[in-house]
Amino acid sequence: MFLPDLPKPVLFHPLKHHLGYIREFIRQGTQAAPAALKADLLTLGSSQLDLYTGQLTPLQLAEEVIQQLQHRHVLEPEAYRQFIGAADSDYQIITLADGTDWVLRWGVEAGRHVHLHPARYAANTIRVKANALKTAVAMVTAAAKYKTAAADLPLLNQVRHEWLGLPPVKALPSDEGAAKLVKLLKNQMPEA
Repeated sequence: MFLPDLPKPVLFHPLKHHLGYIREFIRQGTQAAPAALKADLLTLGSSQLDLYTGQLTPLQLAEEVIQQLQHRHVLEPEAYRQFIGAADSDYQIITLADGTDWVLRWGVEAGRHVHLHPARYAANTIRVKANALKTAVAMVTAAAKYKTAAADLPLLNQVRHEWLGLPPVKALPSDEGAAKLVKLLKNQMPEA
């Protein structure tokens, strides 16, 4: 599956937090093996998360964060650790050029200590449940992959079971949760 090549030291999970990336994931997912899709989708977890819906790409986000940290002289690991712990909170919030607030935490992956998340209820973000996002992404991907309607209950239950390990549903989702996300993913999907 495709992953953005983000500059170090930024750690960012765009499949959880970036709508534009998710749209590209869906487009490329139509050619991927179901096992690969399942592995990627399961990385979303099962809690709530914040999804960036703005125009900045993951690379632009990373570059702007790096610039801000360099400007503050806190890009190096020890200075960064002190910066995020300065308010006894283990995180800091910064605002990027598009007006979106981002949370900076300590990244645990080697060489990627700047862990980036969209802030809760920030501009250009929506708060979603991970299972709703997984279901929506799986459903839109499967519908494109198998050339069927996204409003197909048997296909929905198939991908929930086989790709996500989730129980079946008795009816298609309403305008809340996964159904709302399916519309968001489909209505603004870039043309292939």
